[in-house]
Amino acid sequence: MILNEYFIVMEYVGYINTAYYIEHLENFVLSMKQMPCSSIYYDEKDDGDRQKWKSFIGTLNNNDTAVLVSFDNAFCNFTDLMFFLKLCSSKNIRIISLKDSLDTSDELFPKVSTQNTLRAIANMTVAKGQAAFDDFQAELLSDKFHEKKLKKYRMVINMYNAGYSIKEIMSRTGYHGKSNIYRILHMFNVELEYPTMVRSKLPVVGVVMRNL
Repeated sequence: MILNEYFIVMEYVGYINTAYYIEHLENFVLSMKQMPCSSIYYDEKDDGDRQKWKSFIGTLNNNDTAVLVSFDNAFCNFTDLMFFLKLCSSKNIRIISLKDSLDTSDELFPKVSTQNTLRAIANMTVAKGQAAFDDFQAELLSDKFHEKKLKKYRMVINMYNAGYSIKEIMSRTGYHGKSNIYRILHMFNVELEYPTMVRSKLPVVGVVMRNL
């Protein structure tokens, strides 16, 4: 009987974004090698496309272990974080985050509480800064930014009430994805119409603006 075809190879795969915590790079590399990681992917500071991150994601297989320096080192925004968590869940991938003292198997840091997980996510806003996050996180960091976003919200709502299509609103306001437009409309309780209905481009005065 041949057993090799039933044998599952589980790899430790590391990822480091060298743009952050570069002063501790050697220690993190050493820790990853001691696990041991079969491969470690390094993204350079000037690589805006994050090619090594994409390679890291593509390398992960079922039952592997993904080793990160920290959440704020690996993820540029919460969208990346959620994608990664869903990927690991679907493939039963164990996640180890060294600086955050997190291990989804509860082996390396058995006494770590859920609070550490929440702190790791919260710290992302501190490390990345305002530009890396979506509207809600960024608004918490700057009053001026908050005012600018409110103006964009007003523009979205007024254009929608005036009968402009979602595509036109996206083009004028700079938002990417229909979900962002609908999120704003829902946030201010704008009554939505079905896409098949024809709306005339006649301005509606007042109703929503009072909410802003």
